[in-house]
Amino acid sequence: MMQKFANFNDTNTIKRLILIVIVLIGVMLVSFAGYYYWDRYVHLGDVSPLERNITHLEQVARENPENADVRLELAQYYLEHGKYQQAIEQANQVSKAFPENDGALFIAGLAYTRSGQAEQALEPLTKFIAIHEGGEMAHIDTMLEAALFFLGQNYLSMGEYDHAEKVLQQALAINRTDADAMYQLGLAYAKMGRHDLAIEQLENAVRFVPDFAEAYSQMTESYTALGQTERTVYARGMVAYAMKEFPQARQLLEEAAAKLDDFYPVYLGLGMTLEKLGENELARESYHRVLELDPDNFTAYHALSRLGQDSGN
Repeated sequence: MMQKFANFNDTNTIKRLILIVIVLIGVMLVSFAGYYYWDRYVHLGDVSPLERNITHLEQVARENPENADVRLELAQYYLEHGKYQQAIEQANQVSKAFPENDGALFIAGLAYTRSGQAEQALEPLTKFIAIHEGGEMAHIDTMLEAALFFLGQNYLSMGEYDHAEKVLQQALAINRTDADAMYQLGLAYAKMGRHDLAIEQLENAVRFVPDFAEAYSQMTESYTALGQTERTVYARGMVAYAMKEFPQARQLLEEAAAKLDDFYPVYLGLGMTLEKLGENELARESYHRVLELDPDNFTAYHALSRLGQDSGN
């Protein structure tokens, strides 16, 4: 199961990376956007125009070593395709010539992060953040939020939990719906033994991502540390749900619900599980119980609408 969680984490991080890459291209590498579109969405014989022309770009970079745009295009390509050391080399070449080039700093920081070089990632990410924090739109700067997230992730992997807490809170101040940042902050609190705060962040995360396996797994550990046995059973049930082990999830969630009659998350999880098992009438009952306990619960309203029954409002 730990391998499954590792894959789950990889998938989430890759999705975040892809989204950030799209923004980066749109803001900093406009000329590269057409290549990226074709590379991601249009394939001719499984070979994209970018892949057909990468040799040419490498040649141009060798012939024009001072051309920052070409080097950033190469770095972007290498980053997307998991060639992190090459991405770092290209980005660092640009940074050497243009120390304030935020695109190069961002790419280097992500490449160091993805390659597990947490300590090396700190400098470019910190410099990128310093540049963007002074902007008039810093409070809604998605690139700044992403850099803060990755910086927090690196601090967390280095065991510097206080620093991780600070920058992840900054990230969430920009984007209050970032479930990944909530999860990472929950991990930081758990590592510091502050399990009540960890639970708070993890519960927030699963509101946005109801099948967040890793968040439920950490929730299991934190509930156990707090001695909350019934809620530990609930979290274990939600781990099973997230891993698509629905019969086991049902068993655990029904066990938890019998002792947590006023805890709406257990009924929400049970409703989702029953729906997956095709027990739609029982699922409706669980969703209605959610709305009795939490009248504004959007997930329950949406589920009842999906099941073809009015939510009662």
